[in-house]
Amino acid sequence: MSEDERYRTSTQYRLWSYTPQSLFALRSSTNQIAADRVREAVRRAREARSNASSADASDFESVPVSEGEVDCLTVEEELKLVAFYCRQTIQLGDHLKVPTDVKATAVQYIKRFYITNSLMTYHPTDILKTALFFATKTENHYFRLTKFADAIGGTKAEDVLASEFLLTQGLRFTFDVRHPFRALEGAVMELQALSHGIIPVLPSANAASGDRPANMERRVRDAHGKAREYLKTSALLTDAYFHYTPSQIMMASLMIADSRLVEWYIKSKMTTSAGEMQSKVLSTIKSCAEMLRTVEPNSEPSPTERKELKGLAKKLTKCRNPEKMDLVALQRAKREGDEADEDKIIKKRKLEKEKSSADDLFGPEIKRP
Repeated sequence: MSEDERYRTSTQYRLWSYTPQSLFALRSSTNQIAADRVREAVRRAREARSNASSADASDFESVPVSEGEVDCLTVEEELKLVAFYCRQTIQLGDHLKVPTDVKATAVQYIKRFYITNSLMTYHPTDILKTALFFATKTENHYFRLTKFADAIGGTKAEDVLASEFLLTQGLRFTFDVRHPFRALEGAVMELQALSHGIIPVLPSANAASGDRPANMERRVRDAHGKAREYLKTSALLTDAYFHYTPSQIMMASLMIADSRLVEWYIKSKMTTSAGEMQSKVLSTIKSCAEMLRTVEPNSEPSPTERKELKGLAKKLTKCRNPEKMDLVALQRAKREGDEADEDKIIKKRKLEKEKSSADDLFGPEIKRP
């Protein structure tokens, strides 16, 4: 089985790969459904508040309900906020000193979750903590829950766990994320071997030895560092993971770092008869590189963007679903409801057992003293 065939069996390819058009359509549908549900939930909350007696009115005061027409977020506004909170997740990961793979996986969990869920339903400040903690599990980086919550500050363990099941549902219980980091290390090792002449270029390849880039060893080293920076930030904050394979993303980051080096490298891997395939591969990599260039590594939002994000954050507080605000309380109520249901089941089984014993031909079971 080739690497391509193996990748096509992964959940990342089967469930989380989209064309730009299909991804936008899915996000638009999610946004519209969430907006309708928010307006309906606000209407119910207003009716409940107006119908409540003075004694019960205090119960509804804790639930903020916007007045007037609810101005919901658009798809584009949600995407801007998701990108901002993905940056916050990376910064939180830096604060907690977790590996790059953990931060990258957490960001992808958030981006995947908000394809079929809206920020108006579940606030990202609740989800990002859970996503980062969950990523420590899936990436085998042990982090005790209480220590994790204490390190964040102002967070309890139940705050982290409250949205864990919601997150796993949103991820469709698929937790594998294929990153391009390991592919980059492999490509760099091969380029270094080519630069030292340890391995030869294919005799039938397009790349002739005379076309070898000058100062190749230094160029490989410089390209490695720059490409890794793009993978650690730009690849995570764009939709590259939804549209391209890890190897394509890796090649795109190298293309940005040193386009001539990458073009020579690709030519060295293909025969002269594969001209059409080579053009197709280069076109795909360049397209991915253009996407990565939209977010520069380690860049921060400009003052204008910060002002816009601040306005969107305020708008979000006014268009949240009032029935989904307190995830901890919802989780507690669900747990208590499950326990009550379990008690009912136990009592029912006990009554059925007593009834069956009473109807037994030989009478009920004799209890030993």
